Amino acid sequence: PQLSKVVSGAVNAATDALTIALEKFSDEDKEKLLPLFRAHLPKTMADLSFDKVHERVPAQYITNAIASCLASKLVYKEGTKFVETLPQDKLADVALRYLEAEHEITLLKDALEGTEMPEKEKESILKLLDAGGARTALGVF
Repeated sequence: PQLSKVVSGAVNAATDALTIALEKFSDEDKEKLLPLFRAHLPKTMADLSFDKVHERVPAQYITNAIASCLASKLVYKEGTKFVETLPQDKLADVALRYLEAEHEITLLKDALEGTEMPEKEKESILKLLDAGGARTALGVF
């Protein structure tokens, strides 16, 4: 029970900060974050009707869902201490930069897959990128 309260508190704090930050985003910028929301839906539901999300789901709900998805991702990947130690006014910025860093790490991993080098070394580098890539790229420890 205590652990779930800590996790819930961290997710809620991040969600609140992100919701406020996302209110200032253009529709185009929010659209770029929709894959986060889609990834949290059951596959069948997403496949059948996600293309109609704007017709069927209120804009504020979509914003809240994106904020919640990103907050959960951050807490569950980096831990509650990471989120709790960030200043509240910086939390949204760090979360959004984290998402960008994650994308950069994916591109690096894809590029590495296409290089010729011993498999053992390649696997070691991929593991390092997985373990600390996005957070290390942010320079937030």
